[in-house]
Amino acid sequence: MPQCTDSLGPAMVLGPDRKLGIIRDTTLQPFKPKREKFIIVLAKPCRELALRVRLYYELRPGQDILLHLLEKKVPVSGLFAAH
Repeated sequence: MPQCTDSLGPAMVLGPDRKLGIIRDTTLQPFKPKREKFIIVLAKPCRELALRVRLYYELRPGQDILLHLLEKKVPVSGLFAAH
């Protein structure tokens, strides 16, 4: 879904009268590769993260159709500076 702004800040706004520009497009187009970037803030250093990615189609609010599920453990112990 395209996310729009009123050009007064990075926050998404609702309502066609306030939308001035698209700040992010999160649509998935058929047969077109898509890469997304997420920032995960950790409260303290850890050795491993357990990630779960769920791709689903929302037919209606509350009616989700699961398309793909990926669960993976990712080592992150070398990413933190020593204190």
